[in-house]
Amino acid sequence: MTIDPELLQSLEIFKHFFDLIHQPMAIIDKEGKYVYYNQESAELDGYPIEQAIGKPMLKVYPKMRKEDSTMLQALQHGKEYQNNYQSYYNHVGKLVDYMHTTVPLYNKNQKIIGAIEIGRNLSTVRQLQDQVFKLNSKLYQNKEQPLPEIVFVSKTMQEVIDQTNILGANDVPVLIVGETGTGKELFARLIHQTSQRRDKAFISLNCSALPTTLIESTLFGTVKGAFTGAENRQGYLELANGGTLFLDELNAMPLEMQSKLLRFLQEKTYWQLGGNKEMHSDVRIVAAMNEPPTELLKTGKMRSDLFFRLNVGLIKLPALRDRTEDIPVLARYFIDKHKNDVNVVISGISEHALQQLISAPWPGNVRMLENTIVRSMVLQNEPGELQNIVLDEDLFDLNSSSPQNDDINKPENLPINTSTDGNNLIEQVENYERQLIINALNQANGKIITAAKLLNISRTTLQYKVKKYHIQMGVIN
Repeated sequence: MTIDPELLQSLEIFKHFFDLIHQPMAIIDKEGKYVYYNQESAELDGYPIEQAIGKPMLKVYPKMRKEDSTMLQALQHGKEYQNNYQSYYNHVGKLVDYMHTTVPLYNKNQKIIGAIEIGRNLSTVRQLQDQVFKLNSKLYQNKEQPLPEIVFVSKTMQEVIDQTNILGANDVPVLIVGETGTGKELFARLIHQTSQRRDKAFISLNCSALPTTLIESTLFGTVKGAFTGAENRQGYLELANGGTLFLDELNAMPLEMQSKLLRFLQEKTYWQLGGNKEMHSDVRIVAAMNEPPTELLKTGKMRSDLFFRLNVGLIKLPALRDRTEDIPVLARYFIDKHKNDVNVVISGISEHALQQLISAPWPGNVRMLENTIVRSMVLQNEPGELQNIVLDEDLFDLNSSSPQNDDINKPENLPINTSTDGNNLIEQVENYERQLIINALNQANGKIITAAKLLNISRTTLQYKVKKYHIQMGVIN
């Protein structure tokens, strides 16, 4: 087998790296013959490596048409495919769901000398999707659900609950906006349970968990023969008919799918994949997103017409750091909820532990609070009140700076000596920085992680500077 010298040289350089990627990967030369075909590809296709190398693609896949092969289209027409979804039967007759990126390979003269493809086997995702669908079908045969338990004491949350109850009673689309971990699905369930649809199905779909093609088939359903391996299958719109469909992380839904969702919202009709008749579903859409809608609209990640259609009912969930008065009651609730999961008998929480919880910024909100409390319960050796909160400070470092650090960074708020007597510029800057750190530590009651957030620097950087400037921890002057 004669290989283009440039392609051969590149293969010699990168082959070991390709072998270590552990994803299906293949390269063909300008004649359409395999020159690289790794073990993952062999397992996916059910075809031995030694038989594939040097053989034309269409001999490996005798039932494939040239125009259906993305690698041959890349080779012959210079087409590029990014995150392209395909469904096909492999050499041994097994259905494969496959997402891949395929591009042509050019030599130094810009002539195509081959094509390369790297992919990901989505067959497991398809199987899990089918299992979830079957479970949903069985689960919602008994549709009576209790009201979700939302724990709070703050006026802020009471206002959100009141708004949710009002929207629940009115049969309009609802959009829930809130950071990760604020409980968006709980509020979606509350909307459903306070609506006239409460005795019908409530079905949830996470839009970030599936590729575009699977989102479409999951929502709208499929007709046998619509694509390779397609069977007659209900979609979630049909399954949720009369009830509520919750679309979580709507901001992850591709624009193409957003337009199809908008059409359904406007007309309450849709087409199954491969179907030849229009379907109707009386389902209420409740959607959620973990990014501000204004940012999504500015960046073009969300259709404005879809947003305004959903914006009939808008619920904004506050972050936990904006309702710290709820933290004590949430802490006691989670301790009681998980008390039987740990070996030590823990009842209640100490004042010290409560102060630790209240002073933390909680970028992961209520979900993060619950996980932190459970971890702290597991690591406590003595029975009684929960004495100490074990914080994963690296996770808190991931949180972006919050508005509360504005004052700490204003020069006019720093009571420092601006006299230049005896001080050069470097010394003045260091004095300024030292005082800035001291102010932050005072405001954070000496807590490094909180002070670091106020200063918008990492915990390790602050620790280094505390040591550099010989700042004594404890009582800070």
